[in-house]
Amino acid sequence: MRTDFRGLWLLAGAWLAALLRPPGWAVLVLLALFAGLFALLLRARHDAPHAAPWFTGPLVLLLAALAVLGTHPGAADCTLPDPGAQQRRITAHFTDPPRPVDGGGVAGAAQLDGYQHQGQWRRCEIPIHLSLGGPLPGRARDLTVIASLQPAGDSGSFRWWARADSEPRVTSWQLPTPASNLKERFAAQLDGLSPDARALLPGMLYGDRSGQDEELGEAMRGSGLSHLTAVSGSNIALVGSMLMVLLRLFAVPRVLAGVLMAGGLGLFVAFVGPDPSVLRAGLMGAIAVFSLLSGRGQGSLGILGLSASVLLVLDPSLAAEPAFALSVLATAGIIMLTVPLSELAARFLPAPLAEPTAICCAAQFTCLPVVISLNADFSLYSLPANLLAAPLLPVITGLGVAALLLCTVLPGAAHALAWLIGWPAEAVGQLARLAVRLPGASRPWPEGMPGIVVAAGIAAVFCVLLVAGSQTERLRVRRICLALLGVLAVFLAALVLPATLFWKPAVDQPWSIAMCDVGQGDALVIRDGESAGWLIDAGPPDGGVAGCLRQLGIESLTKVFITHQDADHFGGVPELESSGIDLGERLVSAGFPEPLWQPHRALLPGDTGQGQGVSYRVIGPDPAAVAGAEPNDISLVLRFTFTRGDRQIDFLTAGDMEEQAMHRLLAAHPQGPAAILKASHHGARNGGQELVAAARPQVFLVSVGAKNTYGHPNQGILDTAQAQGAQVLRTDRLGTVLLTLDADGVHAASLGAPVR
Repeated sequence: MRTDFRGLWLLAGAWLAALLRPPGWAVLVLLALFAGLFALLLRARHDAPHAAPWFTGPLVLLLAALAVLGTHPGAADCTLPDPGAQQRRITAHFTDPPRPVDGGGVAGAAQLDGYQHQGQWRRCEIPIHLSLGGPLPGRARDLTVIASLQPAGDSGSFRWWARADSEPRVTSWQLPTPASNLKERFAAQLDGLSPDARALLPGMLYGDRSGQDEELGEAMRGSGLSHLTAVSGSNIALVGSMLMVLLRLFAVPRVLAGVLMAGGLGLFVAFVGPDPSVLRAGLMGAIAVFSLLSGRGQGSLGILGLSASVLLVLDPSLAAEPAFALSVLATAGIIMLTVPLSELAARFLPAPLAEPTAICCAAQFTCLPVVISLNADFSLYSLPANLLAAPLLPVITGLGVAALLLCTVLPGAAHALAWLIGWPAEAVGQLARLAVRLPGASRPWPEGMPGIVVAAGIAAVFCVLLVAGSQTERLRVRRICLALLGVLAVFLAALVLPATLFWKPAVDQPWSIAMCDVGQGDALVIRDGESAGWLIDAGPPDGGVAGCLRQLGIESLTKVFITHQDADHFGGVPELESSGIDLGERLVSAGFPEPLWQPHRALLPGDTGQGQGVSYRVIGPDPAAVAGAEPNDISLVLRFTFTRGDRQIDFLTAGDMEEQAMHRLLAAHPQGPAAILKASHHGARNGGQELVAAARPQVFLVSVGAKNTYGHPNQGILDTAQAQGAQVLRTDRLGTVLLTLDADGVHAASLGAPVR
């Protein structure tokens, strides 16, 4: 093997230490192991000076781990002094361009820079979701404002909700820079292009996605093409390799060309914006370009391992960032796989397109495990879509950079170039839209760690076979590797194609209500046609709600009710939005945070709606009681009525509303019997027994995670339901539960077997 993989030991040690952050006693164990192995190394060097003992790699791993742990000995992250809701004067800035919300305000991802506590300012950087009552003033950057803060729990990548209670005071402004002026001039050259081209070109050239609407963004994510509109290591590697080719065409000496290429990459990174993610992408891209220029992988993986390890020593929080993982893995893929993939691509593509196409494919394949961990579904057409889009990227990047450089001195020429690259950009947008509409566009993948392990195993086997087959000088080994690659391709085709294109719903019996097994969370489906339904809550982020819907044969959701914003009810919405399932009306409670999910409609008591054989009426919450209430107590309380012949069957659900809030609601809106009742708050004791006694259900549904640590469901609640004569059905014991309603009543089944 010509490639030296020892640098990966260094990276593995630094990454594991930064990710796991072991306690103090574990650090002492690592230190003892390192001392023992180092002593063995000295002994081995004495006995055989030129031999490399087998434990050299683990020794380097321990060294990197101790470097990370020694630099950052488990210091606690800063946080606000009160873990509950509070109001404080804060300084913050938006990290992404804020989006308009109803009422004329804006909201978006931001960073809390500091807060006032006991009359003093304290520096603390925490990701938040900031909402302002009005538009963001001009080019404002840093703001000081009095804000109401509420913990976000697991609602997203931010840790606090922040709603401005005063007019923001701008403390610093984003002054116009040559880069921002150049971007504005380039955007002006896009007038007259198609909407998709105008939205995608800024992202494909310098990572600006602000022009993409929700539909286009979902299509790019669902097709696996969203990475094309973000500045990544592979993106910068493409720019660097094209710049080097241009310099070599003018016979610039190799060393001077390398220096000029590095300078060009530096200017490009400065133009895009010196954010940490862009700087990391620039570093990884430069390493990838160096690998391609050197023509040998000998030092490239070592440089990658050292650079990434230094970043982890400086900031261990990078270990848990998907962007960092994608950047490192993409660079590793470019280093290891570009040469053999280029040789394969050269058989089918012109030479100028073979290497850029290989770069894109190599980066995507090594990133597969991280992509799967971020999205429980996969698109059968992600790889073909990337293969089709890859030849367009050099055209868009090359002519796009030229248009950027000319839009000031020769705007007419820049407009002509923008018009030319508008066609391939439009093709990328249409390709993304087509890919998410095709059969198998979003198919289930094994959830959790098993799915990640399977994806990592496939990627690792593919990389090993491809690298070994391309680098070995032994003809027999090369043939064996190529044969195994063919076997792997045939196996994946035989395994994936039937499971995707010809996949059928597992439920072949009629059903009216389904309680999906999403673990510790809620997700209920009401059938509203042959392949349509209403969804009540989406479960937690890793609950697999999209897989349950596909298993039920649901292709569109005409209504989506979200009872409240807690992660075990709202966390599955991103998975739902990227699943390819059509989403209709979005309905939330009166106290739902306004900017969290747009667009939506807040339901009020007395509101009604109609579907196929089913109607709903909103019981609560009372809008006057939601101000300052806990998220559980603003849960939607809904009563569904099913008409089956001459009979009406009622289903009552109250989200996570707790006992005291439910008592006040029932006092204002008394409820009669309901044949089906969903347990409040997963059957917790604080869900109360009053609603159970009032509804006197025949069927009591409990959506709860197996072996949960919350003590759900409470035995007292179950005893009360059974005392009313109710049949208790639990997802932790039965999995997904199906209810069929007809003129004879309610019939229960699970996906595995009938419920007795």
